[in-house]
Amino acid sequence: MLTVPEEFLLLTLKDEDGGFVDIPLEYQRAGFLGAAIMELGLQGRLDSDLSRVWVVDKTPTGDQSLDPVLSRLSAPDFDSSADNLINQLIELGDTVRTEALARLCQKKILVETEGRLLWFLKTRRYPAIDGKEIREVKLRLLEVLLRDALPDPRDVCLMSLAETCGIIRQIVPASELKVAREKIARYAKMELIGQNVNHYIEIFERAMAMATPAHM
Repeated sequence: MLTVPEEFLLLTLKDEDGGFVDIPLEYQRAGFLGAAIMELGLQGRLDSDLSRVWVVDKTPTGDQSLDPVLSRLSAPDFDSSADNLINQLIELGDTVRTEALARLCQKKILVETEGRLLWFLKTRRYPAIDGKEIREVKLRLLEVLLRDALPDPRDVCLMSLAETCGIIRQIVPASELKVAREKIARYAKMELIGQNVNHYIEIFERAMAMATPAHM
């Protein structure tokens, strides 16, 4: 099973040729940080209420996209209040993204290639080897957002991250955006996904509003 950061990264791919959707840097960092926190919550490493998040198991996961976040959350001087969560950790968003990319390459889902931008600037791309995992995660979310499939907690985390970071348009056709957004808002509050997942999503969205400028 792929982690929330790994699947969120696949959602940020613009195409199977390895280009990425343009996301403002602070939203990208915050999105990957939020993905790591949600994954740690789903793995039972964290607990939360609506005002703070705390570590209940500080044992390293062995996943370098998660462990730096877990370590920082475990620090004795860490301010666990929810509203300060993103601001305190946002620089780790780059680490989460880089390590998630590396893991997807190790799993032979993506491959790193080097090309040229404007003929002289080197650029790295990460094309999918067969694209199966990208199609699978997008189709799974579309089944929930446009049909009657019920989401699991990971699906709700991914949908909320995609909406908050402004990339839901990469998944859902423009004609269906209104319906999809209504469903995302509704699912994020449903008991079926578990109380803690509700908390992480609400904390992430609230902290994002405080840590980053408004976006369209």
